[in-house]
Amino acid sequence: MSCVMTAPPGVFIDIFASGGGLDGPDDLIFGPDGNLYVSSTRTDTVLRYDGATGAFIDAFAAGGGLDAPTGLAFGPDGNLYVSSTYSDKVLRYDGATGTLLGTFASGSGLDGPRALIFAPDGNLYVSGVFGDNILRYDGVTGAFVDVFASGGGLDGPMFVTFIPEPGTILLLGLGALGALRNRRAC
Repeated sequence: MSCVMTAPPGVFIDIFASGGGLDGPDDLIFGPDGNLYVSSTRTDTVLRYDGATGAFIDAFAAGGGLDAPTGLAFGPDGNLYVSSTYSDKVLRYDGATGTLLGTFASGSGLDGPRALIFAPDGNLYVSGVFGDNILRYDGVTGAFVDVFASGGGLDGPMFVTFIPEPGTILLLGLGALGALRNRRAC
């Protein structure tokens, strides 16, 4: 018995979210409200879509020097943080209204910010695609902390992630083993 999980030939898989002027989507994230937020790089906006239907809601965030938005992250404070690649800033927008709250992080070698992530330590990590580095900023104040990673062949980092502690990885591995065992059973 086979458990192939593919669509039949010629079956079109539905487009979930589109419209609203989306041009050059780069990053997407589901917000605390359950809606989908997408950076529209060529229109210098962050668009919001209904998280259940994909219907366009509005241009959620724009302005304040937002130039080629790429990375998106909702912070522990519920606000939306957006990397502005060509103005070398991370901008903060009110997570409920999309109102610009100002520049959260900039300077200290931030060149072409792209990926953003709030790590378990509470700090914001930002990849500098043109600076070939990953910078760490205080997750509350936005103050520069340090260069977290650079050199060693790091070239244009596009994404940043943190791997769970080893005990969690083991549990994930055991979960994957169980999934494989169940897959063979079908």
